[in-house]
Amino acid sequence: MLKRILVAVDESDHAKKALEQALMLAEQMKHPVSLTILHVNPSISINEPALGVDLEERIAEEGKHIMEPVIEQMVGREVSYETMLVAGDPVTEICRMASEQKCDLIVIGTGGKSVLAEIVVGSVSHGVLKHAECPVLTVK
Repeated sequence: MLKRILVAVDESDHAKKALEQALMLAEQMKHPVSLTILHVNPSISINEPALGVDLEERIAEEGKHIMEPVIEQMVGREVSYETMLVAGDPVTEICRMASEQKCDLIVIGTGGKSVLAEIVVGSVSHGVLKHAECPVLTVK
């Protein structure tokens, strides 16, 4: 039974479609389902706090423009949700947060890269599929 769904978001149209799919799943359930909407910022260096940079402030600042459209997409929907912003490797952080939040499902958009492109540059959705402890729904 689905109780909590983690949705990984970024600025892509694929992420918007993944969020919409998660919302439709949640709304179709006969019991309450909550969403954890997660954005992982891979560009923030772990060394920045040592350089006098407030890591939490930097994460919030860079994630604000990503979460604003997400929150707009939630308007009028009767699904409870929380947003989370973290820094680090997207695959690691998505899987870690899904485990910590006791999520029953991860929903993530996929860009539909070719197999060769995934081998060369990697794919977050492929990594999540490989390492997640719960089921993963990829949305193209």
